Amino acid sequence: VCSVRRDVDGREEVFKKVFQGGDDEWATRSIDLLRSMGFNNIGPWSDDKILRKANNPLPYTKMLNIAQDFGKSIGFTKPGSGHVDFKHNCIPVFHQDFEDFAMKHVKKIVGNLSSDSYCLGFFSDNELPWRRDMLKCYLKLDAKDPNRLVALKWMESKGYIEDAEEEKAIHLYEKDKDVNMEFLQHVANRYFQVCAKAIKKAAPNHLYLGSRFHGQAKKHTELLKIAGKYVDVVSVNWYDTWDPRTKSEWTDMWTTASQKPFLITEFYAKGMDSKLPNKNGAGWVVKTQKDRGIFYEHFVLGLMEHTGCVGFHWFKFMDDWPKNSEKAKMLSNKGIIDSNYTPYVELARSQAELNKEGYTILEFLRRS
Repeated sequence: VCSVRRDVDGREEVFKKVFQGGDDEWATRSIDLLRSMGFNNIGPWSDDKILRKANNPLPYTKMLNIAQDFGKSIGFTKPGSGHVDFKHNCIPVFHQDFEDFAMKHVKKIVGNLSSDSYCLGFFSDNELPWRRDMLKCYLKLDAKDPNRLVALKWMESKGYIEDAEEEKAIHLYEKDKDVNMEFLQHVANRYFQVCAKAIKKAAPNHLYLGSRFHGQAKKHTELLKIAGKYVDVVSVNWYDTWDPRTKSEWTDMWTTASQKPFLITEFYAKGMDSKLPNKNGAGWVVKTQKDRGIFYEHFVLGLMEHTGCVGFHWFKFMDDWPKNSEKAKMLSNKGIIDSNYTPYVELARSQAELNKEGYTILEFLRRS
């Protein structure tokens, strides 16, 4: 489960009323709830420092935001939906300071976690813009931007242009699908190589869990091939499919192209009976909490049938809640508990029934 956190900002009194023992009580009760539902690890964006101190901790994963935070540090990003947006959708991996930033950034965040056996591993980023028109995006950058200059040098090295001023050739190749995909691989190789180097140096005994592909990115065979050279597990945020078995060509490609297993890192459904507007987020909208539970069972069973899937993270632990009146118009029912820290019983029942029988089901599926 992702985002197992207190979310107390602006409603401290509610938190204190429910958890009179403070953070320690919250951590213990939250982990007890997750264990009672058969969940066995915690996703990123969680209060892992508090949860780790509990007497009954669960294994957890950690988000590093390498490219995102580097982009912010050089003024290359702006807020997006569920992730940050980069200038012209370009990941600034060819900036002269990217690798040095990554090494220091990862070392600082990992710290003593390198010796924590409860930490499963690290995600380098979330939902980066791995676009098919990557070269075209880079060529839109300012003339002296180091990332654009590298793109031009790459075009010269491939023989696509003879010099950086050959504008007609640039305009021709920036629209060429094959050339764009080739450049996408070039960008991906630089990104995953640097991130893997930083993560494995700071935490050599932990897993590099990828960058959480989403949207069109999860369909790029060439991208999966590059990622597979560096990650231990391919991670995918999967929202546009009701039944994984109907997209077996994707799941098969993920494992075949990358030669690595995959982890589904976000999925959920929103219930209209929650009384929330359900205006944000990419998850399916269903009528009731019971329907949310049915969706969970259906989706997870589909994942379990694929031998390449090693796990899944529901997004997320607690519902959205209104920090201001404007945000209240957009709230969505994503959580397994509501904003008053109360579990959705029917959803919880379905999740618990399946999760607790998970290994028995897997054994049956592998035999049949």
